[in-house]
Amino acid sequence: MSTEKIAPRSGVDWIGYNLKITQHRLRQRLDAELARVGITAPQNAALLAVAGNPRISNADLARAAFVTPQTMQAILVNLERGGLIVRSPHPEHGRVIMTELTTAGQKAVADGAKAADAVERRMLSRLSTEEARLLCELLKRCAAALDDQPSDS
Repeated sequence: MSTEKIAPRSGVDWIGYNLKITQHRLRQRLDAELARVGITAPQNAALLAVAGNPRISNADLARAAFVTPQTMQAILVNLERGGLIVRSPHPEHGRVIMTELTTAGQKAVADGAKAADAVERRMLSRLSTEEARLLCELLKRCAAALDDQPSDS
């Protein structure tokens, strides 16, 4: 049995703490850039998801934007009121609501993507291209590890 004491780490040495700080600052910068476009980060995520799939469900939209289905419903109402999307019943499946981008919505998607790219470039500006690629790969692996079911050992 080891008698060696393990010193507690300070917050600045915890990867999770640093991830949270980075995510928080990323979100602040993204919110500021998207405000210039006239949308929020969850609205941007919803618009991007709709651009990729107009038949996407509200539940899938909520997952894409990291919000609850109830919050997504409010986001969609605001996007529709703002003239960025139109929603209509599916011609063959009456319970399915299709969400499509308007011309203004397509412009918001393009402007939002530019804003997000600018923020990401700033975040990665002190990394080499290889370091940025490695960081992305490592974060994907960490996320996958947290998705794995814990072993019974």
